[in-house]
Amino acid sequence: MSLKGQTVRIIVSEPWDWKENLFGTILSDRGGEKLLVKLTKPIKGKKLTNHLIELRPRYEKEAFKPLGQYYSVTVGGALVKEENDEFEYIIIGSVTID
Repeated sequence: MSLKGQTVRIIVSEPWDWKENLFGTILSDRGGEKLLVKLTKPIKGKKLTNHLIELRPRYEKEAFKPLGQYYSVTVGGALVKEENDEFEYIIIGSVTID
């Protein structure tokens, strides 16, 4: 089951001082190992500001399959640029289908 087009909510647990949840739409589900999400608004990091974030399961042997049953998955997220391989790790949190 493809997750492409699904709306997600990302609840940020790190950094500790993060103030809000993130919302976006899954642009691609890359083999169950990572999700590319277009956020509703851009995030400003230390070196990048972008609306694209790549999410990967935080723990070994975890996948995004539970999202299909409306469970959350703990993730690490990095801002990415489409036009090159530039990225910046930005958050740790949990993602659910909204």
